[in-house]
Amino acid sequence: MTQTQLIDTCPITNSDDKIVYLDLGNMPLVNNLCSSKNDSLNCERFPLSVQLFTKSMLSTLTLSVDPNILYKHYLYTSNTSKPYFEHCIEMFDFVNHYLDLSSRDNILDIGGNDGTLLKAFLSQNKELNVLNVDASENLVCEANNNGIPSINAFWNIEFAKTLNKKFKLITTTNCFQHTYWIKDFVEAISVSLDDYGIWCLEFPYWKTSIETNQFDQIYHEHLYYYTISPIQQLLKEFDLRIIKITHHPIHGGSVRLLISRCGELGKAWQPCNYSVKQRLNIDSEWSSIDKYISWGQNIKNILSKSHDFIFDLKNKGASIAGFGAAAKGCTFLNAINIDNKIIDYIIDDTTIKQNKFMPGTGIEILPRSILEKTHPDFILILAHNFSDFIIKSLKSYGYKNKFLILLPEPKILS
Repeated sequence: MTQTQLIDTCPITNSDDKIVYLDLGNMPLVNNLCSSKNDSLNCERFPLSVQLFTKSMLSTLTLSVDPNILYKHYLYTSNTSKPYFEHCIEMFDFVNHYLDLSSRDNILDIGGNDGTLLKAFLSQNKELNVLNVDASENLVCEANNNGIPSINAFWNIEFAKTLNKKFKLITTTNCFQHTYWIKDFVEAISVSLDDYGIWCLEFPYWKTSIETNQFDQIYHEHLYYYTISPIQQLLKEFDLRIIKITHHPIHGGSVRLLISRCGELGKAWQPCNYSVKQRLNIDSEWSSIDKYISWGQNIKNILSKSHDFIFDLKNKGASIAGFGAAAKGCTFLNAINIDNKIIDYIIDDTTIKQNKFMPGTGIEILPRSILEKTHPDFILILAHNFSDFIIKSLKSYGYKNKFLILLPEPKILS
């Protein structure tokens, strides 16, 4: 792949019938943090627009950035999020109810980052035979150092064949939407899944993101924005089927799909047809192209309102800091043209992010100890999907002033 590549045909149907329904302009790569304010303000930007392929009803970006640029050295780590670790423990209990996993079974986590999910699994059963495959060199090194067997590779059919191993459980959490070659990805799953195994696929549910105005889920790593119907179409090509669907609050509202083989091999698992049909019926509420176009126009209004809300506070003399140097926060700040003249700094507990700068903004990222020296009037919570946890954590640390959130509507919290 060259540095960028247009997504001009649907990866499921090969149709080129599409409409663009939200254009955020040229945006930086949100997870590629910068080493200086100058680098941040002058970083490279790429078009960021979302389109709908009308035959499959799959939403995608209009352009893909070379994954080597995005993932070779990745600064998002899972281990700083206590809610995510707790979510992973819940996931283990959920899938183990089906599989009764033991040391005889192989477990694969694709895009497993620093190994947090498998670490959570091992906390529940230390005998599990686990493997993490991730595209980021630094995170694979960290996972291996933490005792999680990990391989640095992009998941695809070529790699799966060299691995030559069957897995009773394959997990992909908040990863599948990052993958350009989704047919290759799913074929590799089919090759590697045990005859009676389960693929546990979890991703932010685009219908929920739309209804809660979470446009900040949109950034260059997230190529695809999934509802259930397009995935069901894709799975059929590889004799896979959805046997269970559940909804979870993680990442602003995610769905978890349990997927097994079809036919004789799939008889080990009886589908919960109710959960599948119910979610497909919910999907059908967003089968109108006009609804997507209307939503895109609504987001433009929200951006304008959020910009005015922040600038009004600043013009009244308020000091404002941010919390959470997350990808979604970077999308939001750049979309409403907020920079270091408005936000003094951003607090983040991830050590490798500290003393770097949020792309496109010139805003420095600092540890929370900065609150011992400064006392901003407001802290803008950029990782809003963890807002309750963050507010509680900062209050316990001694912060006594007010908080801001921008989604689903701008709001001041005590």
